[in-house]
Amino acid sequence: MEAYWQRVEKLHEIIEGTIVLRHNPESHKIQQGIFVHYDDGIILKNVIDCTHYSFLATEGIVYPDRNDVFYKALTNFNTSPVAHKALKVIYQWPLYQKHPELSLHIEQFVKSTFVPEQILDLQKKDNLKAVFIPLQQYFRIGRYKERRNIERVCHDKFKFWLDSLRIGEHITYLASVAGISSHTPKFYSAGTKPHEVTHQYLEQEEFAFNPTHGGHIKCNAIVDGKKQFIVDAGSNYIGRGVKATLFTAKQVASGLKKLYPEYEFVPVAGRGAFGVEQSY
Repeated sequence: MEAYWQRVEKLHEIIEGTIVLRHNPESHKIQQGIFVHYDDGIILKNVIDCTHYSFLATEGIVYPDRNDVFYKALTNFNTSPVAHKALKVIYQWPLYQKHPELSLHIEQFVKSTFVPEQILDLQKKDNLKAVFIPLQQYFRIGRYKERRNIERVCHDKFKFWLDSLRIGEHITYLASVAGISSHTPKFYSAGTKPHEVTHQYLEQEEFAFNPTHGGHIKCNAIVDGKKQFIVDAGSNYIGRGVKATLFTAKQVASGLKKLYPEYEFVPVAGRGAFGVEQSY
């Protein structure tokens, strides 16, 4: 096995967010994904079939077989000295350049799902299809393009940000939220970018909408296996900043609960969900 993988004997000791590889020499099955937690099986996100170069599931359960060998990645895009070289491979991909509206999401997906050294190793072996085919399947572009429901695209893109947040991390958001039951809320994020910059990105999207609220969402905890987020409406760009009321945050949280019932959202006043990174 390549040097950037380390064999794991005790699965319950793996840290959430670690990229995990499952190898079964007998069945020639090789899969990888983002470790969530271990119970009777291993819960993984962004599950990739490395044998057949395909995206398997946004989230799935892997039940260890007696012949399975598990490895964890020793580096990631925050720690690897070759991270910038690996990202350069992605930036040069024609479909990345063809879809600037997806650039942030493609980059986030790659950073959370693959190991930098792995991408460079695949490039050296002229086997980058192991990265690019799952990307096409996940984002439904290139050979896997299909007619897309615009509202669904908007919904799924924001869910991807929620899925990728670890405890203590936050994002800025813009939203369209109205106090009537017939209105479908919409949410958009560009990571931790300032709200004004986020609005510029939003205007380039095919589902662009006029935001009514802006603020911060922070992953606070995991309670009974369910992610809990704290939410404020404290944008200075669209809102009253630190003077944002709890009532306004409750409106936003209600919209989030309507779209993403699999999570918990706790409203806070002002900029109570503001993280350590810069955003305005």
